[in-house]
Amino acid sequence: MVAGSTNPSATPTVIADGLYRIDTPLGERYASLYLVVGSREVLLFDTGVDGTIPAYVTPAINGLGIDARDVRTVVISHCDVDHFGGVSDAREAFPRARLLAHRLDRPAIENFDIYVRERGRGFLPGYGWDEDPAVLDWCRSVVRERALDGDASDLQIVNLGGFEVVIWHIPGHTLGHTAISLPHAGAVLVSDAVLGASVDLADGTPAFPPTYRYVDAYLATIARLEAAAHRYLLTAHYPSLEGSSAAEFLARSRLFAERLDALVLSALADAPGGRTLHELLAELNPVAGDWPVAGTQGALAFPVVGHIERFRDSGRVRQAGTRDGIPIWAAA
Repeated sequence: MVAGSTNPSATPTVIADGLYRIDTPLGERYASLYLVVGSREVLLFDTGVDGTIPAYVTPAINGLGIDARDVRTVVISHCDVDHFGGVSDAREAFPRARLLAHRLDRPAIENFDIYVRERGRGFLPGYGWDEDPAVLDWCRSVVRERALDGDASDLQIVNLGGFEVVIWHIPGHTLGHTAISLPHAGAVLVSDAVLGASVDLADGTPAFPPTYRYVDAYLATIARLEAAAHRYLLTAHYPSLEGSSAAEFLARSRLFAERLDALVLSALADAPGGRTLHELLAELNPVAGDWPVAGTQGALAFPVVGHIERFRDSGRVRQAGTRDGIPIWAAA
């Protein structure tokens, strides 16, 4: 690991030349944003929730002696509210910046109703699983959506002056998740693209399951990052990782997905009549990881649905009817 703060503060942590991490509060967790500073312009990776930029990012850039007009590019990693909720703050604080996200995640970033339909309540139509209304209310409270300026595309190069950074499309957590590769620093900013074996509290205690969604894409992203072997692997909700710690985190992410794959298939094979998503979550949540059981089934729904769909597409799982209007899934 890299020595550095994981306590919310407007004082950034230096990771490498021109690369700064800003830890911001997110309940009992934190969300890390990143500044990449070149000789000509500055890139901000992620915006946090509404209010994060004026409270943490603006003081940080002022402390570094950066002119807000030099922030010319803001890349939003993906369509979760703790990463895009501050887009209006970004527009107001950095009027010369272009705001970018991958085209597959842009609609949910630009329109909260689309976010609710496709991400917040995305499992209601096909699986009968709905999000807690209190969670949706909180999401609404931390977002001021805004139209973006363009797309962030795989292998797109941004010249900041003195060095270039490269945007990567690394899906799995969402379809349009992006990262920033910094060849000059041997670093990659991955936000939530890989999630270990749990999403943790600020003190490292497991909080809830990894919320990847598209299993094959997630495994391909892990393989791509392993092959690139950056020195620094920099996430949104974990301490900064360097060298062997980064490699171990990627391996742990892959092993969790492979283990959950086996758990889902075994649970369906053990139930000849099939199981609903609700029933699968109730069975798997206590054994899939070390997080608290209470209140975490909704997070586990993301990867479990992904594994169901993976098996469905390969012909190993089928829909075996419905129970009270909710689909039942069974081994084929």
